[in-house]
Amino acid sequence: SSSGGTLPNGFNLQLGAPGAKKPRCGLPRWSRREVCLLSGLVFAAGLCVILGCILALKYVALEHDAYCLEGCQERRAFTKASRFIATNIDPTIDPCKDFYSFACGGWLRRHAIPEDKLIYGIIAAIGEQNEGKLRRLLLRPVRRPSRASAERKVKEFFRSCLDMAEIDRQGARPMLEVIEDCGGWDM
Repeated sequence: SSSGGTLPNGFNLQLGAPGAKKPRCGLPRWSRREVCLLSGLVFAAGLCVILGCILALKYVALEHDAYCLEGCQERRAFTKASRFIATNIDPTIDPCKDFYSFACGGWLRRHAIPEDKLIYGIIAAIGEQNEGKLRRLLLRPVRRPSRASAERKVKEFFRSCLDMAEIDRQGARPMLEVIEDCGGWDM
């Protein structure tokens, strides 16, 4: 049965017409567009979660590889250091009586004191090796040629000290210019 009637303003009101669908309880009916959008959103969220997990696993693996590489570097360094110590000690000397000769005796037997030096030891030899390495680095071509490059400035300064002919040609003039730029030097 249906109930209905005409309202005072002339509109016709009909409730529960025959053949009308019953109102649904619960969730509202979603349109096809809303279902597609929701499905896409769920898919994208799932994809983000999967990618996040993959990236996290990669990060953990990279940290593990870096740790392993660091460990390998340490082992190599320990092996090199132990070889260095083994070749430079003198096992025939009692370390409790003369530790210096015990620790450095092997090196001292293999390396004579140069004639131009009053004293010479392993520290001086390492210093000479480091100077040689620095010299080779400073004589390499400049890789960062920009005007503000610290590398370029250091290498140019070093090379300017090596050009003795240019230093002799200029004499004291560059230093006098610096003194003048600083306001002079009263004597």
